[in-house]
Amino acid sequence: MRGRVGLEALIVVAVGVCWGLLAPATKALFAADGDAFDGVTVAVARAAWGLPVFVLAAAVLALRERPRLAPARWWAIAGAGVTFGIGITLTFSIAAAHTSIAHISFLIGTSPVTNSAAAALAFRLPLGRRERIALALGVIGVGLLAASRTGGSATLVGDALMLLWLAMFALYAVLLRFVGPGVSGSFTMSAVGVVALAALLLVAAVLPGAYRGIPHVLDSPGAAGWFFGEILIGSTFVGQTLYAIAVRRFGVSIATIGAEYTALTVGIVTSVLWHEAWSVLTIVAGATLIGALAVTFARLPQRRAAEAGHPLRKGRC
Repeated sequence: MRGRVGLEALIVVAVGVCWGLLAPATKALFAADGDAFDGVTVAVARAAWGLPVFVLAAAVLALRERPRLAPARWWAIAGAGVTFGIGITLTFSIAAAHTSIAHISFLIGTSPVTNSAAAALAFRLPLGRRERIALALGVIGVGLLAASRTGGSATLVGDALMLLWLAMFALYAVLLRFVGPGVSGSFTMSAVGVVALAALLLVAAVLPGAYRGIPHVLDSPGAAGWFFGEILIGSTFVGQTLYAIAVRRFGVSIATIGAEYTALTVGIVTSVLWHEAWSVLTIVAGATLIGALAVTFARLPQRRAAEAGHPLRKGRC
C-alpha cells in the first residue's frame, strides 16, 4: 500500500512541476525575442517540433499494442486531441502573453474544482455540499483575481482566456477518462498528441506569420533550454503522458488535485523569483482559491471511490 501511495505521489508531483514551469518558460521566450515569439508562435513552434515525436511514438505503440476500442472511445481520443491542441495549448500560450505568472498559477490551481464538477456531471456523481462550497469559493476567488492587477502584466483579456482554458481542461480530463482502460496511457497520449499538434498546425496555416517562431527556438542557449527542456519535453511529453496515466489509474480528482497543488506551489515561487509585484487583492484572491482547493481536497477519498466504481472505470461502457 505504501508503495502505491508513493508511486501516486511521485507521478502527480512530476506532473505538477512540469505544468508549473510552463508559464515562466513561455514568458522567457517572449522576453528572449519579442519579434519572433508571441502567444501564437510559441504554441505553433511547440506543435511543429513535437508532432514528429508523437507520430513515431503512436506508430510504434499501435504496432505493439494493436489497440481495439469502440468507435465512441476513438472519438474521445480525437476530441481530447483537438481540445488539447486548440483549447488548451493555444489558449494558454496566448493568455500567458496577457497576464502574470501569479494569475496563471492561481487560475490553473482552480482546475481541480472545475474538473471535479465536470467529472460529477459526466459520471453522474452527486455534487455534495463541499463541492458546492468549493465552486462558490472558486467563483469569488476568480472575481477578486480579475479585479486585481499583478506586476502590470495582468489584464482582463488574459484572465478571461485562462477561464476558457479551465473549461477546456475540464472537458479534456473527462474525455481522457472516457477512453477507459482498453489501451495504455502511453498510446492514449501519443494518439492525443498527434491529433492535438496536427490540429494546431492546421489552424496556424491560416494565421499570417504563425510559423515564424519555429526556427528561432535555436537562437540562444536560454531560449533552447526553456523551449526544449520545459515547453516541449517537460510539459508536452512528460507532463501530459504522466497526467493521462494518473487519470486512468487514480481518477480525475486525485490526478488533478495533486498535480495542481504542486503546480500552484511552483508557480507562486516562480512569480516571486520573477519579481512580480503582488497587490493585497491578489493575495486575498489567491487565499480564497487555495481555500476552494482545500475544500475539494477534503472530499478526495469519497470522490475517488465513487469514480473507481463507475462503469467507465471498469471498462463496461
